[in-house]
Amino acid sequence: MTSLAVVRDIHSPRSLSTTQDVQAYQEDLLAAYVLARSAHGVTDATVRAELSAVGEFLDWVDRPLWEVTAGDADRFLTKAQAGKAVKTRRIKAGRIAGFYRFLEVRYQGEIHELTGHVVVSPIDEINRPTNSGDFQERVPPAPGDLAGFFTSWRDALPRARKWHTAARNYTMARLTGQVGLRATECCRLGLDDVHFDHGPMGKIHVRYGKGSRGSGPRQRLVPMLGDARPLLQWWVCEVRGEFADDFNSPRAPLFPSERGGPTNADAFRISLKQAASEHLGGPVRQLTPHVLRHACASGLYRDGVGLMAIQQLLGHHWLTTTMRYVHVSNELIEAEYVQASDRAAARFTSIRGG
Repeated sequence: MTSLAVVRDIHSPRSLSTTQDVQAYQEDLLAAYVLARSAHGVTDATVRAELSAVGEFLDWVDRPLWEVTAGDADRFLTKAQAGKAVKTRRIKAGRIAGFYRFLEVRYQGEIHELTGHVVVSPIDEINRPTNSGDFQERVPPAPGDLAGFFTSWRDALPRARKWHTAARNYTMARLTGQVGLRATECCRLGLDDVHFDHGPMGKIHVRYGKGSRGSGPRQRLVPMLGDARPLLQWWVCEVRGEFADDFNSPRAPLFPSERGGPTNADAFRISLKQAASEHLGGPVRQLTPHVLRHACASGLYRDGVGLMAIQQLLGHHWLTTTMRYVHVSNELIEAEYVQASDRAAARFTSIRGG
């Protein structure tokens, strides 16, 4: 990545009379894109992923980027990406579109002057893969069913073949349901991220929160709501030492794997799925860490916590995202509507009377 950042001034005089000239100019455009994305604060990992998608597309098309058409993108997304998940195709299309937006804004005039082509993004509203997955309802189990699930799982821990591993999975799931951590956030917590003496409840330092649009990790402090504090005290004081790693090493993981290092999100998801199949009753039988985040948000909202506070807890960049996490009964919606109507009527009466 560093080598791409050291390039000559792309606006310097040039001609594209040979294949080598064309290739060099195209590489300079890619390098300029890297610089622009880095200046925007995008992480190296994200830029590498973006370049990978753009490079795969241009290699498949096999001609200069300014000669690419929407038809090329149609064929790439249907043929070269055949069998790939819709989300994968959508991400690649978005990365290609982002690169071409950069060219349109920064270099459209220069490219036209050098090549005679007007560069236009090959990804448009017609061929862009639809966003079919992000807006699925992830309805959590009813509060009673979820409470019964954790009670049944907790009671079964002493009978588990690997008790300390089962206790780890239970603690991670219970913590996620209490404070709404993402699976990756939970897995990457260190022992030194748990601060029982911060504030009236204690706080968890989330160092690797999800960034917005490739901005990099967003840190936040999460209060130990609900039963999170006694849960973590039990885990740290009575269970964590059962693992074979060095408990006192710097940045020792809060939730270690049996082989050393932090456990991973896939293992967490699998353990939660298995536990749900054994202990979860009621109509909602599928349980994931993400559904537990929804359950956390819904429970807090039912308890009267405002949306902006829930937004901060979950680490959302936009309040509209948080709103999709809140699932409440029709009775609560109706009660809020009646209260809002009463407030509006009272204001109207006050204004008319004045």
